[in-house]
Amino acid sequence: MKKIIFAVLLLVGISSFAQEQTDKKLNKPKREKLTPEQREQAMLDRMTKELSLTAQQQEQVKPIIAEQNAKLQSVMSERAEGNSKKMTTEERESLKAKRKEEKKATEAKLQSILTPEQFTKMKSNEAANREKMRQLRENRGNREKDNGGMDNGDNNDMN
Repeated sequence: MKKIIFAVLLLVGISSFAQEQTDKKLNKPKREKLTPEQREQAMLDRMTKELSLTAQQQEQVKPIIAEQNAKLQSVMSERAEGNSKKMTTEERESLKAKRKEEKKATEAKLQSILTPEQFTKMKSNEAANREKMRQLRENRGNREKDNGGMDNGDNNDMN
């Protein structure tokens, strides 16, 4: 009888611990979704701060950001509508090539507006952001492996 009670208590304890782990993941604060206009303004503000844009440059960059956001929004809505099927390798490569062309066109427009120093700084900021995102993806993958696939986002359990 004692063994059965012990086994039941052990099982309840384990299941409550597992529930606590999933609850932590669900209770993560969600980021507020921005409207397209808010995203455009945030991007313009960030560029202004990082690159010290003049008022004239801000006015010239604003429509480029709006165009870029509109294209991104259309791609996202297309993907959301067709989310029932997974992209084939060919579709993925096509989308990648299309986005690369759009990025080149956007950069050419920005290069004509920004000073060479500003453009160089923008490119170095982009490279730093790419590296930061790569490291975050690697760390996320390592965390998931360490937790047996359960990334609860709480790495301070030992403190």
